[in-house]
Amino acid sequence: MSIACLAVPSLALATELAEHPRLAGRAVALADDAGNRVAEVTLEARQRGVRPGLTLREAVAYCPALTVLEPHPARVARAVDALVEAMEAVTPLVEVAGAGVVYGDLVGLEGLYPDPADLGRAVLAAAPRGLRARAGIAEERFSAYAAARSANAGEALRLGPGEGASFLEGRPAHWLPLEADALEQLRLFGIETVGAFAALPFHAAQAQFGAAGARAWLAARGEDPTPVRPRPFRGERVIEHAQAQPPLVSKEAVTLTVEQLLRRALRHRMVAQRFVRVVRLRAITEDEHLWERIHTMREPSGDRERLWTALRPAIEYAEFPGPIAWLELELGGLTGESARQQGLFVEHTRRREQLDEMVRHLKVRFGQSPVAQVVEVEPWHRVPERRYALLDYDP
Repeated sequence: MSIACLAVPSLALATELAEHPRLAGRAVALADDAGNRVAEVTLEARQRGVRPGLTLREAVAYCPALTVLEPHPARVARAVDALVEAMEAVTPLVEVAGAGVVYGDLVGLEGLYPDPADLGRAVLAAAPRGLRARAGIAEERFSAYAAARSANAGEALRLGPGEGASFLEGRPAHWLPLEADALEQLRLFGIETVGAFAALPFHAAQAQFGAAGARAWLAARGEDPTPVRPRPFRGERVIEHAQAQPPLVSKEAVTLTVEQLLRRALRHRMVAQRFVRVVRLRAITEDEHLWERIHTMREPSGDRERLWTALRPAIEYAEFPGPIAWLELELGGLTGESARQQGLFVEHTRRREQLDEMVRHLKVRFGQSPVAQVVEVEPWHRVPERRYALLDYDP
């Protein structure tokens, strides 16, 4: 028991279906961001010939009863946060591998969860029920992912030690950790299962797909060496939010609201006598589109004016996707000490200032500058003496 995977296939579509439960069991397609093509489809729509990449006109021609939904990135962002929090309820070592896929390192949790089934239930219990998430637990990363994709919604599937290779043989080849172009090549080669890819010689997979092909070949054989790469520790955070009714349409109104949120956040007891390292601003439009900016302070600060100076340009130059209905301000990376980060050329600048001060003293003493500097005059000239000249250095 070492790696857990919490997965929601087609997360963007799943979030929309969670908002429209009456559409369960019907042919539904999710449009892309441009609203011209199909991005994701339900099983019922796929059975009627609708597939991702079709234009909406073609999709409706295949299935006249098709329901087309508009994407809402803000809902997807909230769903990802919920999946991360569900995994963090079990282990602090969490990695977000993509939309709808979250990994957790389970090493050292055997004492807390003697029965692996309890671990899977704990992860799923913390996940939002409307997303119909599923969990997989295995010794290797890819095996855990395949187990999660193979499990039924709301269930966890565990693979014991040594079971990964046999379990992966019949899984679809498009689950392999390869880029879309490589997966398309596998389809053209007639390789439709993970087992068929694992049957290839190692040198052939590596020669065709490079280092990624070598890793995918090991993963297909149940020997995935890729570890869980945890996100940086977020530490304590203070979050303030405001709901605008009616939605904010002018930048002046957004600026005023964010400034108020900053004042409220700095009055929080967790921020008292402490310094802020990261400021995150998130805006959600009335039609659930997302705008987000994260600013990392060069020097942690608890001063409101300095934080506002760093945050204000992001608002002034922002292009919001629509009227703002929700604003959220997060102060993170709270620390009790403030460190100063020196610039890359600080030492050079300090020495130049000392030189200028010394030359000014010498000029006052001798009446003229005793220091000269080399200046380019005709750098292209064939005579070296004509290329450069000595001039008085007068700071």
